[in-house]
Amino acid sequence: MDITMPLLFCNISWMQFYAGRDPKDPPKGGGDFPRKQGYCGEELNFVPCDDGYVYGHFETIKGQLDRSVAIEKLGASRNDGYVDDVDIVWTAPVEGNDPRCVVGWYKHARLYRKRQFFNGIFPSEQHQRDEMDNFRCRTRIENAFLLDVKDRDPSLMLQRGPGWSGQASWWYADDTLDPDAKRFVRSIRMLIDGGKKTPAHTPTKLRIKRRAGAAAQEGYRYYVKEHEAVVSPRHHDLQKKFEAYLYERHPSVTFPATFCDDLRYDDGKGDVVMVEVKPTEASTVRYAIRTAMGQLLDYEQHQQWTGRLLIVVETPVTGADDRSLALSNGFGLAWPDEDQGFKVIWPS
Repeated sequence: MDITMPLLFCNISWMQFYAGRDPKDPPKGGGDFPRKQGYCGEELNFVPCDDGYVYGHFETIKGQLDRSVAIEKLGASRNDGYVDDVDIVWTAPVEGNDPRCVVGWYKHARLYRKRQFFNGIFPSEQHQRDEMDNFRCRTRIENAFLLDVKDRDPSLMLQRGPGWSGQASWWYADDTLDPDAKRFVRSIRMLIDGGKKTPAHTPTKLRIKRRAGAAAQEGYRYYVKEHEAVVSPRHHDLQKKFEAYLYERHPSVTFPATFCDDLRYDDGKGDVVMVEVKPTEASTVRYAIRTAMGQLLDYEQHQQWTGRLLIVVETPVTGADDRSLALSNGFGLAWPDEDQGFKVIWPS
């Protein structure tokens, strides 16, 4: 049994399915916003998305301040933007009223310090329909579990008071010193690791008949429209930053003339590289890699290029599938790194 995984409890509104905006499944409890507006960010917490993930939300806004999550309490450094392999336990007030009850969990989740945005590239049709454009965490679909309402029993209900979850929407449960709270947290860990689990529910109305990959293609077209139509200031800044990194790392570096590619460099030690530079967000990295691969292959053929091919993006490529897309096809990847200037990886 894994008892070392960092654990975070997040309180959200009570819903049956968390499968999107539905008058038959309105959010109950969770503060003034869902009560007045009739919807909430967490309404999509268990919607399986086209990229293989579910995206979770819990409210961090208080007044005019959107608070950061202290992910350093969960194993990250103070400079990290996210932490991986966190178990997130979702709790909600029963039918909108205390006590709070465990309603589901994410295993092996990525938790972000700050709110993340999809920037118009919605991961599912339901996200686009509900115009839900931000999230705080994500995990693979197979690691998301939602308890049926009949399974949300008294043994899963939290107490109130010192040592338990307070007014904030998130609780670093491993920090508690209360004996009853410690026992409760241990019991939830046991449930997550080996108890009864109900996979993330997909209501019939969300099974939209469409050609496979349609949403991904829409996202790809949006990425090209937003980032490829013009050279943005972000593109220029990222390229200049990478050039400065090359000058520092290779004092004898030279930059041969380009054709349509963004950059070519000769490190002075026999390594000649053609580069495509792509501004990205976390949600657009894969689209950027796909775009750059196609362009570089085109330039390689046209120019009869024999050197290496490198894709420089703005955000870390952390997903194994995204890295493999480039590396297994012979492309290198690079992105800004606080310690090294840039992280550069090549196919083995």
